[in-house]
Amino acid sequence: MEKEYVDMLHTLEFTDSEKECENFPYDLEVTDFASEFTESEKECQYFPHDPEVTDFTLIVEGRKLHVLKGVLIDASKVFRRMLTGEFKEKNTPELELPGKKYSSFELFLRCIFPREYTLTEARIDEILPLADEYDVKSIRHKCESWLLTELEFKEAKVHPHHVSVDNDVAFLIKCFYYGSIYCLEELYKKSFDSILPYKLERYVENTHYLMLPEKNKRELTETRLLKIENDVKTRRYGDSIFASHDTYRYAPDLFK
Repeated sequence: MEKEYVDMLHTLEFTDSEKECENFPYDLEVTDFASEFTESEKECQYFPHDPEVTDFTLIVEGRKLHVLKGVLIDASKVFRRMLTGEFKEKNTPELELPGKKYSSFELFLRCIFPREYTLTEARIDEILPLADEYDVKSIRHKCESWLLTELEFKEAKVHPHHVSVDNDVAFLIKCFYYGSIYCLEELYKKSFDSILPYKLERYVENTHYLMLPEKNKRELTETRLLKIENDVKTRRYGDSIFASHDTYRYAPDLFK
């Protein structure tokens, strides 16, 4: 019976769009009479060639993504300039994007085109830089909303979002970094305020903290120092006593 099934598979006729997908497995391995889809097949599922719908092809890592040019132009100011301005890409049916990762760009396009997708922290790490590079405001807004919601869950210690204090702090620093370099104002303010109670030693060696522009590090440090001074002033000494002291030692239990 298995042999008959394999013979049947070898007699199937494939469409042009299926053949166009790289490494399409014409020799299928049968496991419990069901083929396992390869990554190439899954890619074809999202952006196959369809002459009635697609009119433009993006090439990433040698793989083709068939899209509708009008959607790119509408979603991205960068693509609009490339495809409607005085650039060579304006009159070409294909555009190769060197230096891009296929899996990240495919996910990025799924956010632009009417495709089902679910945002996760890992996916945002991949698509937010692309959304910024190609100036796709709708994706940036969706990413910011997801990160803000996740911050609320972590602060409320909702399982499974909250894992540990160190994990929460690392996420806060990442949000602060994203807010600063991608101009996500609400995320920047929320994460900035949430970081202040934590000791510098908790995040001073964090990768995203180290990548922060110096002006943002300075703003965070100066604001935190002012907070320490104000807290010590009100909790430890009182206004009249504090005014007569140039130096003091703040209470170690004021910060996390």
